[in-house]
Amino acid sequence: MGRRLDHARLNDFDEVRKACAKVVTTAQLSSVIDAAIREFGFRWFALVHDGHLQKQRPEQLMMTNYPASWVDEVISDRLYMHDPVHIASARSAFGLCWERIADVIAPTRRQLSVLTRGRDHGLVSGFTIPFRIPGERGAFFTVARKRDRPFSNVEMMTAQLVAGVAFQRGRELVGGIEATIPSVSLSPRQIQCLELIAEGKTDWEIGTILGLSQNTIHEYIEEARHRYQVKTRSQLVLAAARDGKISFNHMK
Repeated sequence: MGRRLDHARLNDFDEVRKACAKVVTTAQLSSVIDAAIREFGFRWFALVHDGHLQKQRPEQLMMTNYPASWVDEVISDRLYMHDPVHIASARSAFGLCWERIADVIAPTRRQLSVLTRGRDHGLVSGFTIPFRIPGERGAFFTVARKRDRPFSNVEMMTAQLVAGVAFQRGRELVGGIEATIPSVSLSPRQIQCLELIAEGKTDWEIGTILGLSQNTIHEYIEEARHRYQVKTRSQLVLAAARDGKISFNHMK
């Protein structure tokens, strides 16, 4: 993969695009992408919709050749709720190499533990590309490998090309715009509270800043948590950020 992205390589990609256009199920698409990323020098891939992976939905996009043991661990332990790869890559229009995560966000101990657990399953280095379409759940495409080596520009461009065609065809197969985010309405006060929680403020500190009682702040936050149907405040902040209600820049 050190050579330039020449006409031969683009012809290989065009074959991938044609193969993707012919598939009629996500299982078939997954097989095509699996073969393609291996041909282009990668080992693992994942294309997943943002959101609650434990709640399987017909319109949910989730394809991967990750080790089954890692997939089970991610879902059973809800590691996707604290995945720094998705949080950091969501700030990049082009995509993000995993070694640059700390340049984009200040990962917490829990978030770093997700990376460590992934490495234990062989996912050592990776490149993740976010997809955002208004009114739909976001999605992420990742290529990863066992070697701890930075991705070259050619490798990143190749991943971008495969990611684009995989997401487009996958989105068509699961129903396109039907894969929407449930509409969650938050008041301006609730959004202010979530922004301050994301900055590490306590209920008392938020109340002082907004000139409200601690009990009122607690009620605003609990109502927002109920609307998003999440258990913890960290999950609430992440859900609101992914939904566009607050900016990822508020998150520490």
